[in-house]
Amino acid sequence: MVLVSILVAIVLMFWIIQLILLVRTMQVVPRISITRRASRPTDSLVSVIVPARDEQSVLESALYSRLTDPDPNVEFIFVDDRSADSTGVIQSTIAATDARAKAIEITELPEGWLGKVHAMQQGFEHARGEWILLSDADVHVAPGMVRTAVDLAESRGLDHLAALPSIQTPSLGLRLCLVPMLRLLIVAVRLWSVHVRGSTAAMGVGAFNLVHRDALESAGGLEALRMEVIDDIGLGAIIKSAGGESMVVAGCDGLRIAWYDTFAEFLTGMERGTARLPRKLPRSFAAFGCVLLAVFDLGPFLLLASGFIWPVLGVIGLVASLMAVAVSLVMARHFGLSLLTAMAVPVGLVLCTYAGVRSVMVGGRDGTITWRGTTYGVESLREGTQFRFHDRSERRPFQNHD
Repeated sequence: MVLVSILVAIVLMFWIIQLILLVRTMQVVPRISITRRASRPTDSLVSVIVPARDEQSVLESALYSRLTDPDPNVEFIFVDDRSADSTGVIQSTIAATDARAKAIEITELPEGWLGKVHAMQQGFEHARGEWILLSDADVHVAPGMVRTAVDLAESRGLDHLAALPSIQTPSLGLRLCLVPMLRLLIVAVRLWSVHVRGSTAAMGVGAFNLVHRDALESAGGLEALRMEVIDDIGLGAIIKSAGGESMVVAGCDGLRIAWYDTFAEFLTGMERGTARLPRKLPRSFAAFGCVLLAVFDLGPFLLLASGFIWPVLGVIGLVASLMAVAVSLVMARHFGLSLLTAMAVPVGLVLCTYAGVRSVMVGGRDGTITWRGTTYGVESLREGTQFRFHDRSERRPFQNHD
């Protein structure tokens, strides 16, 4: 019974700590409220760079959603990254309908660059804006969202602002995974500390990474991320590493993204994370770590199930399970995720664990990882890493643009 009591205490402490950290996170990661206002002569020019590769199925509606924003001080740069489908044609056709937009075609990928990062770099070279918004091709952006974000960044003296989108997918399995994955991300990147100046915590979002041009250039530019697999968080990392001010908001109604049509596609996409495994760490150890974490995460529901044998543990498990479900529902509401699937906590945890273990055991076993149609060597991706979870590296001086 002593061992059982210790395990119960660990499970409860595990969830209580998570609850404290999640509440703290939601206090400092606000839901952004879009303010539609008339343009002003003093408004900063914003360059929206949208890289795309083989995105014809989702591209047209997403790009048109951006152009519904009437702001004259926003320019759009659509970059076709060596697409084999009609992506380039769609971009050029849509760009021709709006004087604020231009389309760029890339036919070759230079050595030493990831395709997406290179595409963003090409867009940056054509950008004229004081603010740069790097945003994935499948993101739907509500009118006023860009200017609201810039106003917020300027009012708070920020160098970088990342907005988390609401995620839509036809895959039930992926929808069940979203809240558990968000909980893991919050803890892994210490999202509650991203806004703290001097903190090593960093975050970025591929859907909406807004950065001041001067801050980006002072941090080494996109060239610093040439081979960074997690380029979105990597952007936040180099800004923070250079001493810049960063903030994360929940985009909710202002940002919407269609993420993977099937659970199988999601599993394949997870494999690129293998490039971040330490060289000397056996895959079996990493997989065991995933399973152990899942056991603690599933602890409340395991205790609830044990109530058939030990009623007291069942009562404790019931209380803990209700707390776990409540945490998931509050998170889903705050970050614009599905409330219905958020309630199925244990199912989502099991699916996430499977995805994590599979990624660790399968991804990059032949020494290569294929991402966005291009194959890269795992070692080259590791060498290009700029972002590391819980990085404690020293800061270098940074001159704020204000």
